[in-house]
Amino acid sequence: MVLVKMPIKDQVYNVIKERILNEEIKLGEKINMLSLSKELGVSNTPIREALSMLERDGLIEFMPNVGPCVFPLSQDMFRSIDQAMVTLLCGAYDNLVHEGKVDLLIDNLTAALDKQKANYNDCNHSEFAHLSMDFDACFIMTDKNDYLLKMYNQIYDIFYLVVSYNHTIGDFERNAIIEEHQAILDAVKAQDHQKTRELLFKHYDRF
Repeated sequence: MVLVKMPIKDQVYNVIKERILNEEIKLGEKINMLSLSKELGVSNTPIREALSMLERDGLIEFMPNVGPCVFPLSQDMFRSIDQAMVTLLCGAYDNLVHEGKVDLLIDNLTAALDKQKANYNDCNHSEFAHLSMDFDACFIMTDKNDYLLKMYNQIYDIFYLVVSYNHTIGDFERNAIIEEHQAILDAVKAQDHQKTRELLFKHYDRF
């Protein structure tokens, strides 16, 4: 592995983060600092600095008597992330309604859903998870509120892992996700704001 020219801690951060997001390091799995140090040819200091950055991002936890681990499986944690995400989406939707941008939202949701349908059979669970998230992200991206976008980006990676994990274990059938997205789009088209909110909350009520 060749590291590009940037602070060593940032290089190590990128390596570990990519492995977490690619699920090479699984949820709840311990991160072996000694192995990383030997593999990357760096001291423990940048390893620890990178792990502190990942802890800040919510991707790892330092467990007592264990050490750094990818955040462990927890229904309470999953529920909290889902609640945070749907709160952001509903807030963005309210802004779009208030600002008269619903037609633009419809265009973006339609394009995202068409792409999801077109790739229904031709992508793996990770790619389908990203496509699913792209549909939901239309609310945030169409609103273009810098503060909502910042909050969305802060939880994007950990939310992706939650979505990807559930796609992996089969809790989320692809056709069911597409049907839910279609129902949300139909409610937005019908200008039924209350139903749109209800469907968004139902869409994220997984735990």
